[in-house]
Amino acid sequence: MEFSKNYVAESDLLTFVNNQYEINGEKIRLYRTSQGRVFFIQSPSGRKVFKLYLPTVTDAAIQSTRIIHYLHGCGYPIVKIIPTVSDELYATIERPEGSCVGVLFEYASGICIWAWNALYDAGQERVHPITSQFCKQVGLMHRLMDDYDEPLIQRGSKEIIFDAVIRQLRLDGYNESKIRDLEEYGNELWAILSKCRTGFYHADMHPGNTKYRNGQFTWMDFDKACMSYNIMDIGWLLTTDWVHYHEQEKSVERSRRLFDEVHAGYSAERPMTDNEIKAALHSTAIIHFDDMSTNIKMLNRGIKTWILDREYEWLMRWRECCAKLM
Repeated sequence: MEFSKNYVAESDLLTFVNNQYEINGEKIRLYRTSQGRVFFIQSPSGRKVFKLYLPTVTDAAIQSTRIIHYLHGCGYPIVKIIPTVSDELYATIERPEGSCVGVLFEYASGICIWAWNALYDAGQERVHPITSQFCKQVGLMHRLMDDYDEPLIQRGSKEIIFDAVIRQLRLDGYNESKIRDLEEYGNELWAILSKCRTGFYHADMHPGNTKYRNGQFTWMDFDKACMSYNIMDIGWLLTTDWVHYHEQEKSVERSRRLFDEVHAGYSAERPMTDNEIKAALHSTAIIHFDDMSTNIKMLNRGIKTWILDREYEWLMRWRECCAKLM
């Protein structure tokens, strides 16, 4: 495929958006890329956000619009979708590589919070004051999604979360001894996870996907949402030092302390079960496996050896540190 076929000229895209939406957009600029491209559009009524998804994630993109529409109807603080002139939640643009879904949002105002370590201040070694409110809104989201009656993309099986990773590692000729360690740990984690409630899984549950204003968080970005296990979102909430693959013992201790506030906030809207409480610290390791599985699926191939080695060391140390607390 030619390089140019992966992109839409911004002037042509602005014309497309103005034909599909009653916003009279004046300027457009690329903001970032993530499973597609995100653009800011300036219009007489203020800034808008247009997200153009890759053809490979069309089902997830359409599902995200339905989830956002549902939660907005429940009064949940969430980014607002602007409907097309034909009152649809998304528009479709034809490209040489296939049909791409585009969604136009109102710009969410408020404070951007750094995604990682936002709930735990490692510098001060304390839980951040926003944690309880943030986790209360997560609990409310899960409670509302319990009543969501449309089917969700299924990603809650052992095959998807764990086995696909192990199979790909063997296909790639990764170190067999390390594979067996990961397989054994994956089986341990599945035994814990499978006792928890299945349900809505946001799969990118961090403050960086929100804007904070007037004491509440406005949510955005439901592109990875699926049916899996609620506790995996707790794993995201308990993640400290995500990008720092060292000092696991300190990280586990921070997550343990963080859990008190996470549990208090979340349970104010949706009480956790005993099995979910027992699985909480393990859920951080589970989302590492799930993240590897997602990356393998998106790349349609294996992961670089140095990344796998880093993940292996992290998971083995996390396993050891958690065992000391149990």
